[in-house]
Amino acid sequence: MIRLLLAVTISTAISLFGTRYLIKWLTEKGIGQPIREDGPGGHKTKAGTPTMGGIAVVAGSAIAYIISDLYNGIYTRSGLFVMLAIVGSGIVGFFDDWLKVRNARNLGLNKKMKVIGLLVVAFGFAILMVSFTDVHTEVSFTRWDSLSIDLGPVGWTLWAAFIILAMSNAVNLTDGLDGLAAGSSTLSFSAFTVISFWAFRHPEIYDLDHALD
Repeated sequence: MIRLLLAVTISTAISLFGTRYLIKWLTEKGIGQPIREDGPGGHKTKAGTPTMGGIAVVAGSAIAYIISDLYNGIYTRSGLFVMLAIVGSGIVGFFDDWLKVRNARNLGLNKKMKVIGLLVVAFGFAILMVSFTDVHTEVSFTRWDSLSIDLGPVGWTLWAAFIILAMSNAVNLTDGLDGLAAGSSTLSFSAFTVISFWAFRHPEIYDLDHALD
């Protein structure tokens, strides 16, 4: 439990303070977000807003995972695969933003390349989980052995890849609205923190031992 709280504290601190200094550095370098000419007029005021802020979030997650597991922890295959998925998705987003800045236009990776990149990450993660861990392939709204549907390895792989692709695009769409995705993400991350805290406090109910492979 201490590891969980330590990870949350470290990742939050790095994300908040890292973003502050990252924004300052990006502003000094003139690295900002181009705005589409055919977009709403109000969005033009956001031109030049520092982009690539996801670097701080991904870095915060990775560093928090590494440091927290140094405290009486163990680097499990499940945890490593999750981190690979986070970093992989971050790399796709980085190239998307980098192309926008380099070309000075609001067009980074095209839709096809972005989807292909995310599919590689999503299916890579799902296949690794099914092949090298004891991940449960049951889908349930409560716990894995209660009112669950066993999708099997193939079905779970497709389901996991779909969830990753859907969530990535949902965040991307939210970030493209009039407000940035930081506020929405904070609420989601907080909810998952509570869920993780509760689940790890009741391992006999949620059978989390399978994650320690």
